[in-house]
Amino acid sequence: MRKNDNIKACGRTISYEIVYSKKRKRAAILVRPDLRVEFRAPHGLSTDTIREMVEGKAQWILKKLELFEANRLPDQKKRYSEGESYLYLGGEYPLRIEFADNVKKPLAFFKDSEIMVEVPENTSEDQVPFLVKEAVWNLYSQRAEEEVEEILKTYSKILGVVPPVFKVKHQKRRWGSCSADNVLRINFQLIMAPPRQLEYVVVHELCHVKEKNHSARFWKLVRELMPDYQEHRNSLKKDGWKYML
Repeated sequence: MRKNDNIKACGRTISYEIVYSKKRKRAAILVRPDLRVEFRAPHGLSTDTIREMVEGKAQWILKKLELFEANRLPDQKKRYSEGESYLYLGGEYPLRIEFADNVKKPLAFFKDSEIMVEVPENTSEDQVPFLVKEAVWNLYSQRAEEEVEEILKTYSKILGVVPPVFKVKHQKRRWGSCSADNVLRINFQLIMAPPRQLEYVVVHELCHVKEKNHSARFWKLVRELMPDYQEHRNSLKKDGWKYML
């Protein structure tokens, strides 16, 4: 359950999202680099109590916001225009758009170190970005499915489990997850990352098939499968803001 609220402090308005969880026992405030503030609350904590807690941490929140504002990362939102650069497995590929009279729907593929997108000849100029986005997302989703499937085959054998069902999809707030019935969900935008970062996320979620929490046993399992996982985990934290379509 989620809801939005705000307070006024030190001449500024602090807007925050309340995220309730039945599993959470203690409240926590998270200030993100994109300037979003989250209050992670145990189930049943009242809005008034949360507001008081946010007011008590207002100066700390504002300092974090000011720090992120001063070091704000470039806007990564894509325009889907000719010549724009796209990451794929850690490499950069410029976008090339061609109009083709034999194409009925947009199609994206890699060609000569570029991402080529063909759109129907009669497409209006204002519709081009939407069709290009559709094609690029389809291409990246397909490639991500292929990569994740291969990684799961390799590591499931080592872990001694049947490769679990997985879904590659767009997720705004997380790179991956594992449900109670062992269905893995992997953010398709990870196909933009270097291969070992993608591999780390898949290994991480696969280990949740055996260990549902982040206990010492869980991290021991991750380390056994991927001894250098910490390096790639840290790299993903540092560079993950780049992986946005």
